[in-house]
Amino acid sequence: MTRTFGIDTSRMSEEELLTALGDLEQQRRALYARELAVLAELDGRDTASQQGYRDLPTLTREILRLNAYDARQRVAHARAVVRRYGPGGIPLEPDLPEVGAAAAEGVIGPEHIETIRATIARFPQPVSLPDREHAEALLTKAAREYEPHTVTALGKEILARLDQDGNPPSEEELARPERSLDWRETRGGRLRGTFELDAETAAVLTGLIEPRAKPASTTDEPDRRSKFQRQGDAFADVLRVAAGCPEEGPTEAGEPFTVMVTITLDDLKHGTGYGLLHGQESYSAAQIRRMACDSYVVPAVLGGRGEILDIGQRTRTVPLAIRRALILRDRGCTFPGCRRKPKPCHAHHVTPWALGGPTALHNLTLLCWYHHNLIHHTDWSMRIRNGLPELIPPTFLDPERRPRRNLLHRQGLGLEGWRSVMLRAGPRAADTEVIGISTL
Repeated sequence: MTRTFGIDTSRMSEEELLTALGDLEQQRRALYARELAVLAELDGRDTASQQGYRDLPTLTREILRLNAYDARQRVAHARAVVRRYGPGGIPLEPDLPEVGAAAAEGVIGPEHIETIRATIARFPQPVSLPDREHAEALLTKAAREYEPHTVTALGKEILARLDQDGNPPSEEELARPERSLDWRETRGGRLRGTFELDAETAAVLTGLIEPRAKPASTTDEPDRRSKFQRQGDAFADVLRVAAGCPEEGPTEAGEPFTVMVTITLDDLKHGTGYGLLHGQESYSAAQIRRMACDSYVVPAVLGGRGEILDIGQRTRTVPLAIRRALILRDRGCTFPGCRRKPKPCHAHHVTPWALGGPTALHNLTLLCWYHHNLIHHTDWSMRIRNGLPELIPPTFLDPERRPRRNLLHRQGLGLEGWRSVMLRAGPRAADTEVIGISTL
């Protein structure tokens, strides 16, 4: 019998274990919020000085046996999210009341709180109170649904909108961007070196390398190359293309491979059975449907005894014009929290083309290799609503299966636009449906 901290886990089903994991985390977060309330009360009473300590973080460190950094952080969280009383009973409102409400519910944890607090602390001054409140509401809504790193990325986007000028480049930098390349020859004619590129040139290089550096895994043999080996192979590929014919660089996502599908039509439609690619490799129908989302397809129609009745011409399932529209709309992988840019992404048919799904913008979305595979082989599902893609999680992640959107790629909207989004959705962050940072 496996009994961990009073819980007999050996008698629990997988569904019960997953539910218990989520419940325990919510309890942990709610307890953290209660601890912050205690710290806020101690702060208001000035207990630390009365007990002979320099400040509340020092007292907290002593009582809880924490590192100094952790003690300071907890006190900072208490002051930011909990209403407390100062000398003479004067009420001191928290800087982040929306965050405090979410923390009390147990839906966000200390990592979320720190991300939002640190982001707002970096806001350029002066910032109007309405802009600050709406930024907090957006970040809190994101924290209720996503992990801290996604909230951090959204916070960077908000900071960029509030301080759009940033640090302007000098005239010298504009006239001659700083770029350098240093190499030396090693054994066997090999080269080793370092380089540094300006932002514009770096974007060109990453746009050429990333589509070619994706893992080339199959079901039988995963790609065992490291990230650096894949990037090295991709760099060699780019050099060969440039040396051979400079005008034939990659298109939006590189040239998709050609899939010679030999599979019965019923198997392809129902996702059952296996088929052959190029007459050799055996792939499941589900894998073939995934690969056929954004590839050149040569359909071969088979008869009941497997004889070839007809073989079609090569057709591009997602034309370049539609892919460009996808890039303008999605701006990257649409899976919540994914930061992958458009170039390495696949165009995914929401309703599979084998089931009659059209190759049209309202039935397509961008997904990176990993999340494209996830959608085809797990209980995640997808839909297009109000012209934008939404991901629907499995029940073990969210029993209500509430749709999620990726907020990281939505650009081009300042706080005025965010305010319009929030006003359309509702007056409180807890009641809102954040559409994202997008042009309305």
